[in-house]
Amino acid sequence: MQETDGRQAGGTAAWEQPVSLRSFWMGGFEGADHLDPQCRPLDMASAHGHLAQLEDDYARAAAAGLQTVRESIGWRLCEPRPGVFDLARPLRMARCARRHGLQILWTVMHYGTPPDVDLRDDALIDRFAAFAAAVAQALGGQGAEPPIYTLVNEISFLSWAVAHTNMLGAYQGAQERRPSTRASGYEVKRRLVRATLAAAEAVRRIDPQARFLQVEPLVHVVAPAGRPELAPLAAQVAAYQWQAWDLLAGLAEPGLGGGPGMLDLLGVNHYHSGQWEVETEQRLWWHARDPRRRGLDMLLHDAWQRYGRPLLVAETSHVGAGRAAWLGDVACQALRARAAGVPLLGLCLYPLVDRPDWNDASAWHHSGLWDVAPAPAARAPFERVLHRPYARALALWQQRLPEPAAAPEPPTLAVFSHRPWDPLQHRTLHLMTELAVDHRIVFIEPPVPGEGPARLLRSCPWPGVEVLQPLLPGASDGFDGAPPPAMAALLAPEIVPGALAWACTPLALPLLRALRLCPAVYDCAEGPPVGALAPRWRLQQARLLRGAAQVCAAGPALARALARQRPGVQSLFQAVDAAHFTPAAVAPGGSEAQEAARLLGGLVGPVLCHVGRISAHVNLALLAAIADARPHWQLVLIGPVALPVDTPLPQRPNLHWLGAQPYSLLPALLARVQLGLLAWHRDAHTALAHPPQLLEFLAAGKPVVSVPLPDVHDLYAAVVDTAEDAAGFVQACEAALQREGVHDLHRHARIQAMLARCSWERRAQTVRALLQAAAAGAAA
Repeated sequence: MQETDGRQAGGTAAWEQPVSLRSFWMGGFEGADHLDPQCRPLDMASAHGHLAQLEDDYARAAAAGLQTVRESIGWRLCEPRPGVFDLARPLRMARCARRHGLQILWTVMHYGTPPDVDLRDDALIDRFAAFAAAVAQALGGQGAEPPIYTLVNEISFLSWAVAHTNMLGAYQGAQERRPSTRASGYEVKRRLVRATLAAAEAVRRIDPQARFLQVEPLVHVVAPAGRPELAPLAAQVAAYQWQAWDLLAGLAEPGLGGGPGMLDLLGVNHYHSGQWEVETEQRLWWHARDPRRRGLDMLLHDAWQRYGRPLLVAETSHVGAGRAAWLGDVACQALRARAAGVPLLGLCLYPLVDRPDWNDASAWHHSGLWDVAPAPAARAPFERVLHRPYARALALWQQRLPEPAAAPEPPTLAVFSHRPWDPLQHRTLHLMTELAVDHRIVFIEPPVPGEGPARLLRSCPWPGVEVLQPLLPGASDGFDGAPPPAMAALLAPEIVPGALAWACTPLALPLLRALRLCPAVYDCAEGPPVGALAPRWRLQQARLLRGAAQVCAAGPALARALARQRPGVQSLFQAVDAAHFTPAAVAPGGSEAQEAARLLGGLVGPVLCHVGRISAHVNLALLAAIADARPHWQLVLIGPVALPVDTPLPQRPNLHWLGAQPYSLLPALLARVQLGLLAWHRDAHTALAHPPQLLEFLAAGKPVVSVPLPDVHDLYAAVVDTAEDAAGFVQACEAALQREGVHDLHRHARIQAMLARCSWERRAQTVRALLQAAAAGAAA
C-alpha cells in the first residue's frame, strides 16, 4: 500500500532521499503559456524559437556545462479539450534531452490553464490533478533520475497576479484592485495550494519516486525613508512570501492536507526587482547599490532556517550589460550561503535563451546567456548570439561553485582604490581581475556618506574579488572625507594579517596607517588634482613615495615626474583588452549591436567619437568649434559627466552626449564610428596623463586624432595624428577620414605589435613580480 507522500509501507519516503541533480549550474527556458492583458495566448517556448531549435539549444546547454535544465509543459497548451491530453511536446523535449545527456526539471503549470478552467473556481483542483496524473504517466521513466516536478510555478505570484493586477487577460476586472502589495489574493493562493496537493497525490500514485520542486520568489520589503511607522506593515508584506510554503507544509491551515513531504525541494526565484518599499512600491535597485537591500545569502538562510529543506535558485538573471556582474554577485552570495551551512544544490540561469516581453513581442529583455538576433540581422529565424561577458563570467564561476578546486589559501591583496568598481572598467579593475587568479582581492572603494550606523556594502563582481564600500554617517565622499579610525574599525576584520596593501591614491595613506599596513605598491595613474585638495594630495603623495615598497606609473611622463622624488619608479603603463575591442568580437545580432544601432543608427555623416569621463580635462570649446566647423560631422561623446553643476555642456545639432555606457557596449558603439577623438586641454595636469582610450580606439581599428600630449608623442606618434587647435583638428580629422578604407599594411602591423605588448595580462605579470619583491622586502 502506498501513502500519498510517496512512502512505501515500512520504507523511507522519496522526499527524505537526497535529490539527484546532474549539475549545480542549470539553465531554464522561458515557457509561460497564459493569456496576456489583451487576451492573446502566449507560447513563450515558441516565441524565442526554442521548440524550433530544441536540438541546438540542448547541445549549447550541454557544451556550457549546464546538464540540468528547466522546461515548462504548459497546461493550456497540452489539454486542447477537457480531458484530452496532448503531451507530444514534453515527450519530444524528454527524448531530445536524453540524446544530449541532460536532465529536465519539469514545470507542469506555468500560469496558463485550459479556457474552461478558472483559478477562482474549485473545479480547478480535480482538473489539474487529472492533468498532472497524465503528465506523470507519460514522462515517468523518460530520464535516468526520478522526475522532478514543479506543479504550479510561483503560487504566490500567480495568486497576486490573478487577484490584484491586469497581467493575466482572463482575469481583468474580475476582482477588486488595490494599489499596493498590501492585498495578497489569499483565497486564490489557498486554492492553488489545494490543487498542488491533489496533483502531488495523483502523481505519487503513478510514480512514488517522483520529486517536487516548490518554486516561490524570495523578497525583501522595507519602510520608506522617514516612515518608520510603516515598518510593521513592511514586515507583514514580506511575510506573505512564506504563505504558500507554509500551507503546503501544513504549518498553516493543516486542514488543507499539507505536510512536510510537500516541501521536498525549495526553489527560490531571485531578481533585482524583488526588493521594495511598502506603499510607495519603489524598488531597492541593485544597480544603484541601495544599502537597504538584503543579500541572497541572507534570504536563502531565512528559508533554510524556517523549513530545513534543501534549496536551489530556480530563476535568476539580469538585463542587458548587467548580466555578468549580477551573476558574480549571485554566485558570491551562493558561496557564502553554502559556507554558512545552507544546503544550496543548484543555481539556474533563467532564461538561458533571451525572451520577448509577455506584453510586447517586439521588446526583448536581453537577459539570456544567448541573445536572439532580430530578423533583419539574423541569418536564420531566432539565431542565437552568445553574450560573451556573461559566458566568461559563468565559466569562471563554474570553477568555484559548487566546490572550488583544491588549492592553498591565496595571499590577500587589499586595494585602496580612488574609483569605485564599476562598469567603466578602469585601470585598477583590469589589473585586479587578472591578479584574482592567484590572489584574494579585497577592493576597498572610497567611502560615501550613509544613514544609520557605519557599515560595509559588499559585492563580488568577479571570482576572487570582494568589493567593500564603506558607508559612514556624517562623512563626505572620498578617503579625505572620512575619519581614518572609523574606517579602520570597519575594515580591520576584513584584512587578514600579512595582507599586502595596494594604494591607488595618496589620500588613502592615513587609513593604511590606521590599519597598520605598509603599502606594498603605490600605483600612480594620474597627476595631482586641481583645486583645494591639491596641497593635501601632494603632501600625502610625498609620504607615500617614501613609504611604499614599490611605485608604479601609468605612463612615461608621470614616471619621469615621480622619479624626481623617488628613484626606481616602475613602468606599468596603460594597457588594453584588445580581444574585447576587435571588430570581430561584435556579434551583428547581439544585444550590444542592437543597442548601438538604437543609439547611433540614425546619425547621418561621419561619426567622430570621444570616450571617457567628461571632466575638467576635456576641452569643451574645442569640441564645439569642431562641430561648428563641420556641421555634417556627428560628434558622439560617451562617458559620465563629472563637471561642476554650473558648467554647461555645449549644445549643437551634431553634438550627441550619450552619458556613461557599459564597457561591454563600447566595441559595438566604436564599430559604428569612423574616428576617435582626444580633445583635451593642454595643461600641467594633462601633461602627465596617459589616455587609455587611445589603445581602445586602435584595438577597434579606428584612426585617432589627439592633442599633442607628452605620452601621445612618446608612445603613439607613429600611429596617432595630433593637432594643436580647432583648425588643426579639423584638418587632421579630414585627412584621417580620407584614409578610411585604405589598408596600410605597415601601419596595421605596428598597431598589432603595440597591442600585443600592451595587454593587461602582461601588465599583471609585471605586478606579480613587484608584489613578490615587496613581500620579500617585508620579510627581510
